[in-house]
Amino acid sequence: MEEIETENVGQAKYPVKFLQTLSGGTAHVILFSDGKKYVVKWNGTETRRAKEVINEYVVSKLGTLLSLPVVPFESVYIPDEFIANTPELHSTRYQFNPGLQSACPFIENSFILKELNNNLPSKMEIKNPDMIAAMVVFDHWVFNYDRTLRNVLMERLSEGNYYLHMIDHGKCFPGGYTWSPQTLIKKRNKKLSYRDTYQWAFSILNPEEYTTFIDKIVSVPNELILEVIQSIPEEWQVTLEEREALYHFLVEQKDQLPNLISQFITRYDSNNTKKKKRKKSKKKKNN
Repeated sequence: MEEIETENVGQAKYPVKFLQTLSGGTAHVILFSDGKKYVVKWNGTETRRAKEVINEYVVSKLGTLLSLPVVPFESVYIPDEFIANTPELHSTRYQFNPGLQSACPFIENSFILKELNNNLPSKMEIKNPDMIAAMVVFDHWVFNYDRTLRNVLMERLSEGNYYLHMIDHGKCFPGGYTWSPQTLIKKRNKKLSYRDTYQWAFSILNPEEYTTFIDKIVSVPNELILEVIQSIPEEWQVTLEEREALYHFLVEQKDQLPNLISQFITRYDSNNTKKKKRKKSKKKKNN
């Protein structure tokens, strides 16, 4: 496992040019002083999205520990002067305030999986197919109920295949954007919503492919989970009670993973069987 970096993030680079607003209106592509483009998600754009950047940050750190294809988030400082000189950030709907924000590298030559909705890729078309099962198991650990086809990024490679990236983790943990110690307990045993993304994953994988990654998450030392929680910037005002509740949720949830994935396999196997029966019945009628 990698150690969590605790350096004073946000000081090594600064924003130099606004490039574009992404779908949804609360994320922007900005060029920074290191010459790279980053997707910036803002802290406190709306009350109903209070913990979005916190979730992105924590999940990115956990995913990096496990060598997952998460697009890594870090905190970056956006000064008042940059906002004042950028008309696109003068919104009547959202608050784009100076301070520490969450940012990840902008991946060129990529598109969301939804764009392939009618012809989703086979296992052979993906360069990192082992990460599909890893994504499913990881989502169950962090209770990501927003893994839609829009939240998987496919990077086009020169060989003609794709590299899968996991994006948009703002709605992780029970309670999503507005989780609290209470929601982490109250909604803990809920199943993740049905997703076409998972049905696609199940259709191209064997059930045993999930086992290895279950073991990998279960073996994550609790001390490393605690380090991730403790590294959340103080400026984002996560209370001690909230940090402790999130830590206990992650520790207890990873212990439940074998049962959760067993339920997942049963559920999607049943969905698959039903689909095959409907397809067979429709074929008979047409004949």
